[in-house]
Amino acid sequence: SLNLMRGVLVAEEDNIKNYYINNIFNTIWQDGLNMNDEIIIQKILKNLNVNPKTFSLRSTSSLIKDSLRKKTAEAYEKGIFGAPSFVANNKIFWGQDRIEFALDEAGK
Repeated sequence: SLNLMRGVLVAEEDNIKNYYINNIFNTIWQDGLNMNDEIIIQKILKNLNVNPKTFSLRSTSSLIKDSLRKKTAEAYEKGIFGAPSFVANNKIFWGQDRIEFALDEAGK
């Protein structure tokens, strides 16, 4: 969802981007939980020692929204069409089951 993607940008500002992404994706892919459920999102943020209300307000700021629009346009120009996508040596790898291929390519 857009809220989760904007959340990545807020987490990046707070230097917890990788931690945030890992927890969000684990919740979706490993636990199978609904990330449209605000209670689940608040629980994840609390587990990251983040204030859910403050985080949510920051994620709806015009600065964060503009940043996401810019990053989305850049991704579109590269041919990226879904998440997660990985780009290594100008090759696109799509899907969490393709990360090993992306890492192999990046190591070349």
